Amino acid sequence: MKTALIVSTTALLAGTSAMAQGGHVTFTEHVGISANWEMYSDDSYIASRAGCYEGLTRVSHDVTVEPWLATGWERIDPTTWEFQIREGVRFQDGSSLDAAAVANALTELLNAAVPARAFSPAVVSSVEATGPMTVAITTVEPIVTLPGRLAAPAAAILSPAAYGGRGVNPVGACTGPFEITEYDARQSVTLKRFDDYWGGDVQLASAQVRFIPDANTRSAMVRTGEVQIALRVPTEAVAQISAAPGADVIEASAPRITELLLNNGRAPFDNVLVRQAVKLAIDTAAISVAVYDGASPPAGGPFRAGEPWHSPNAPAVQRDLDKARALLAEAGVDPASLHLQILGIPTRTEQRDIAQIIQAMLSEIGIHVSIRIAEYTSIEPDMLSGNYDMALMSRGYLTDVPEPIGMLSADYSCAGTYNISQYCDPDFDLMLQAAAAEEDPDARYRAYGELAQYIYDQAITVFLVNETVFDAASSRVTGYRPHPQNYYVLSAEVSIE
Repeated sequence: MKTALIVSTTALLAGTSAMAQGGHVTFTEHVGISANWEMYSDDSYIASRAGCYEGLTRVSHDVTVEPWLATGWERIDPTTWEFQIREGVRFQDGSSLDAAAVANALTELLNAAVPARAFSPAVVSSVEATGPMTVAITTVEPIVTLPGRLAAPAAAILSPAAYGGRGVNPVGACTGPFEITEYDARQSVTLKRFDDYWGGDVQLASAQVRFIPDANTRSAMVRTGEVQIALRVPTEAVAQISAAPGADVIEASAPRITELLLNNGRAPFDNVLVRQAVKLAIDTAAISVAVYDGASPPAGGPFRAGEPWHSPNAPAVQRDLDKARALLAEAGVDPASLHLQILGIPTRTEQRDIAQIIQAMLSEIGIHVSIRIAEYTSIEPDMLSGNYDMALMSRGYLTDVPEPIGMLSADYSCAGTYNISQYCDPDFDLMLQAAAAEEDPDARYRAYGELAQYIYDQAITVFLVNETVFDAASSRVTGYRPHPQNYYVLSAEVSIE
């Protein structure tokens, strides 16, 4: 069903005039609006990348937390933080940003039917305006990463008018440099410059986000100039785009892992020996070369080498079929009895190839594997409920928080909201809790590495490659650089010649 907002003739004429003054950029997303702009969903990321949503904090390109709609913050006791709200900011509907508006937005997020992982009642107990421009946030347990959680797109601050209907209405409710004027949930979002933007002059007059699921189509559109920025183009298209006149490829080492999730909650993967056997049967170096042309290196643990939370004792696994067979025999499992299925999604075009490679590799130790490629929305319920065997996933491990505690908690704790692995160990949860409360950054980062080492040793997940991502942009575009967490695309600085 098409959902659209009709813009007045006067607004359209104004936008046409502005376009001549500042230019227009179109960029592509691989998914459309799926949840009526509910904050927990990927819809919030679309609005953030479109330059509409802003939060109290933001994550810089070197993954540090910076002030944004808050100018500063202070932890006043173990579970209470106080944030100073920026003066002089207006929402696009003309109302002023103040502490009451911030408290309202964050309380709406806490009370949502589906809270966001980064800012949920499991983490935050209350938000209160304690002065005209001061907000106090109380956490359930001592947690040192709260400022980073507020940078997640789901924690964006919208005007009170955004709430109260079905879903969230971002039109006129943002503080960012671009205002949504029209959208079709399956096709596109149309934007115009917000002339009263608090952050300075906005270079573009207008912009559009187009939803293009097929990665090859996105690549072709940036080569022909139909779009000016294409996000996350496939590795196999990089050479072709680079050779096209007027198009540039921008590489980023993303905090993102391609992984094979194993359902630890049922046989055969409730047995660590079987998990380790499957891990040893998979040649991650071969996958790196065959699927990614070596651009995404083979992974051992979830984190990239050189990051402060990397586990030095979790190297990429060297394939060993004899040992894999021996582990299955020790587990008392006849590989011929195993008929397993790998799930993947079509918008990640590489997953079909990876699935076929793993299918062939596991057949060498006698395991029969079938493949199901389906839209994520159709397979997510089965994965979350534990009704699957194996699933391919591209997972950003700094997605909810600019430290891996968010991913570790969501994916591997007993009460984790994204625990597709169906893994639960109370001792692991105690380690998570201690890491979350550790105030010394170096000690906290070491704790993350120890947690990752535990996941590696127990083969809870098979980590395949650390992803290197590629965006493509017209050489006429300036002021754009890929964000490591893929939070932002359009900003006041982006322009086009």
